[in-house]
Amino acid sequence: MSISSPAGMISFIKREMVFTIALCAAVVSAFFNPPSVQWVDAIDFRTLGMLFSLMAVSEGLKASGFFDSIAGVMVRRTTSSTTLSFLLIAIVFVSSMFFTNDVALLMFVPFTIMLLDRAGCSERYQIRVIVLETISANLGSMTTPVGNPQNIFICSHFNVQAGGFFSTILPYSVLSAIMVALASRLLLSKGAELDGGQEGVTGALDKRRTALYLALLATAMLSVFSLISWKVLFTVVFLILIIFDRTVLKRIDYILLLTFICFFIFSGNIRNIDAVASLIPTAMGNHPVAVPAMVSQVISNVPAAILLSPFTEDFTEVLIGTNIGGLGTPIASLASLISMKLYFKKETANKGGFVTTFLVLNFLFLAILLTASLIS
Repeated sequence: MSISSPAGMISFIKREMVFTIALCAAVVSAFFNPPSVQWVDAIDFRTLGMLFSLMAVSEGLKASGFFDSIAGVMVRRTTSSTTLSFLLIAIVFVSSMFFTNDVALLMFVPFTIMLLDRAGCSERYQIRVIVLETISANLGSMTTPVGNPQNIFICSHFNVQAGGFFSTILPYSVLSAIMVALASRLLLSKGAELDGGQEGVTGALDKRRTALYLALLATAMLSVFSLISWKVLFTVVFLILIIFDRTVLKRIDYILLLTFICFFIFSGNIRNIDAVASLIPTAMGNHPVAVPAMVSQVISNVPAAILLSPFTEDFTEVLIGTNIGGLGTPIASLASLISMKLYFKKETANKGGFVTTFLVLNFLFLAILLTASLIS
């Protein structure tokens, strides 16, 4: 279906809702700040270069069979859906630290649905597992600078060093891990025995390809902390894809890169509105963590980080606020929309039950972490 047709355009808008919103926001904000060289200055090319590189690494590892191999090992070593659910939630938490929250959910939510369906688990049980996986991905991803896009941007914008980043975020990451474990223990009762769930979930592992992309991931980590130039990282990744792995080059989410460009332009234009420029610093000064978290509920945590970072000299406020702000509403984090969309594709999906469970658990986690930020 062509995007030039009305039906194709509607389909594209539904599929790329966040990009559509970002584009509209950029266009509307242009009325306050017409196109000029300031638009180019507002774009953070370092963030875009690193984001491109990390998406390439994630797609490369996916194509190498790395994630399938992890899934296969998990299935072979578990016999009950409860044990498997705990493992899935835990591995989503850990994998999101290195492969981003959206990649972790794209890989493991369909796998979770398939296995729990085979085990005969109820929709209520499946909803709880998937919602906890979503929360786990959003909270686990805050642990590293490459776990989600806003961390990449914040580290780039503030030139954050490793010591400062980890000393700020690790207490929240540890608390989050404990909360996820307790919630999993309380909400996931003993499940059914798995029967044949291991079939069709393993594939051949390309060890050389895996080793290559894991090495590039390590290089990306160094680049985030400015130990290696982002231009060097981007050049190396791009050349490797061109020479050895052009299929991965085709699978990168370029719409996401365009979405970032739109958000950069929107944020730059909004900052030039006097009323906004005077209001945000006051609000940030009074509620430095709560404001990023609340803004994230409306426009998502990535654009919230882009919008608010220029109004503070302390990266810790935006880092904590936008990361825990990924909890709450479904649009607070792109990853949440991904898992919701994947579950809603099921013929037997209980959409109302999913939304209710999602909101209750997300806002509960958000309230606890916000409270922790106030007393820390």
